[in-house]
Amino acid sequence: MGPAPVTVPEVDFELETWRMVLFRAGPRAGEISEEMARELRARHLSSARQQQAAGSLLFAGAVPEPSESLPVTGVAFFRTSEAETRAILDADPAEQAGLIASEIVGFVCPRGTLG
Repeated sequence: MGPAPVTVPEVDFELETWRMVLFRAGPRAGEISEEMARELRARHLSSARQQQAAGSLLFAGAVPEPSESLPVTGVAFFRTSEAETRAILDADPAEQAGLIASEIVGFVCPRGTLG
């Protein structure tokens, strides 16, 4: 049995949906040299800046001290559909190399909250 579907509460204001991406250490993070990891992180940041300039990424940032119970190392908010967001993430050099892994989560908030 899968998780129960999430229902959006009825509210008297307009909502908008974003794609929140949670980043974690990838499956090969422990195998990648520090030099290569630095290069992959630089390419990851360059990709994020390109997505932000194109208007598909609102903002992204790192979690400098992830916890054991919630090992999230970064968060991003995309304006794109889930399929478009997945395509962007799949093209990210750090994700391709296994340095990072991502999970897309729908995020609903009052229209205009995030910009």
